[in-house]
Amino acid sequence: MRLFSLLFAVCTWLALSAALVSSSEYTLDIFGNANLDDRIDEADVAYIEGAVKGELQPTYLSDADGDGSVTESDVEQVLKIINGSEEQIILIDDSNRTVKINMPVDSVVPLVDRDAKILGVLKAQDLAVAVSSNIKESKEYRVTLPRLTELEAVGSWTEPDLEKLLEIQPDLLIAYSSSAKAINESIGNRVAVLSFGSSTPETTRDELLKLSYVLNRRENADVYFNEFHDKYLNIIADRISELSEDDRPGVYVEASSQPYKTYNKNSVVQKLVDLAGGRHIFSDLNGSGAFATLDAEEIIKRNPDVIIKYAEKNDSGYEVIDSSKMQALRDEILGRPELAEVSAVKSSQVYVMSSYLSYGTDYPALLMYWSKWLHPDIFADMDPEAIHREYLDRFTEKDYQPNELGSFIYP
Repeated sequence: MRLFSLLFAVCTWLALSAALVSSSEYTLDIFGNANLDDRIDEADVAYIEGAVKGELQPTYLSDADGDGSVTESDVEQVLKIINGSEEQIILIDDSNRTVKINMPVDSVVPLVDRDAKILGVLKAQDLAVAVSSNIKESKEYRVTLPRLTELEAVGSWTEPDLEKLLEIQPDLLIAYSSSAKAINESIGNRVAVLSFGSSTPETTRDELLKLSYVLNRRENADVYFNEFHDKYLNIIADRISELSEDDRPGVYVEASSQPYKTYNKNSVVQKLVDLAGGRHIFSDLNGSGAFATLDAEEIIKRNPDVIIKYAEKNDSGYEVIDSSKMQALRDEILGRPELAEVSAVKSSQVYVMSSYLSYGTDYPALLMYWSKWLHPDIFADMDPEAIHREYLDRFTEKDYQPNELGSFIYP
């Protein structure tokens, strides 16, 4: 234990400051992350050592082995997690359930589309033994992660076939939070069930980091965050950091399903517009869901500088070379007589984006597209399509050739 004492002397200040982080900052909710930051490492060893000695107050994640007390055995558990030799890992999922997972995890069934993307980023798609029908029938995954679409389907993400799942009996089932409780009550004693909620930057990050530990793919998560996600988000954040409120263009984002259906303050769109350096013109709209349907007069009154329209997946994205339907969407907005005097229409700052490029692990590419639309001068040297291709080349199974990307944006 002399080594741990030395580590404690060096790392205590790191552990203590991390334990006091604001609740708005991310905490990796895996037992053993004693200092409540975004990873399990030697600083957690030092923190638990301090808690055992009575020099630090144990946090809710200090009991790494889940036996109800904080002792030297928790130090041993953290060391096993660090070197990937733990026999069990305990975490809190998005439904606030404490889930114990036997390690190693050699077989996984993902049910939600985002789960497939995360397995691709982690280079863990080979662990999948079945998928939901949504993933199996997806044009996106037929192109980017074809091995997943060749697997057996176990029902939809909302109504999985529990009997078939019990036949397969994977080590881990990844489910959507609204259905995870019922699934767990039915088969949770035989299959570990993890739940995650709606696709947002925060939920995607949480799922990717937790699965990187559960699937022993931590290095792949580091590559994604250090060399792609954080790299491009930091570029955007740095360049828009000095913008005043007046420098942020007003943005109206229209859903693919119908005209004048937009997103309220509770939607992911609110955050994406902020991150791209814009001002969401309907940030004051509230509601239980993410959408709101408005009259054209509201758009005219708020006079957006930029309009972004989502295109249906059937009309855009993967394997769609002809962008005529996306062009037609843009032309329809530009031709709406009631919007003729709106700034975005008068300046032709109307853009169409495929619904495929939305809120999963590829969202940094979306943000770069949006940032360049909103601030063409600030981002004149950036090539969003190249960043999009980089994501697909590095984190999917598809080797894209020139002119093979598909129709994701227009113009």
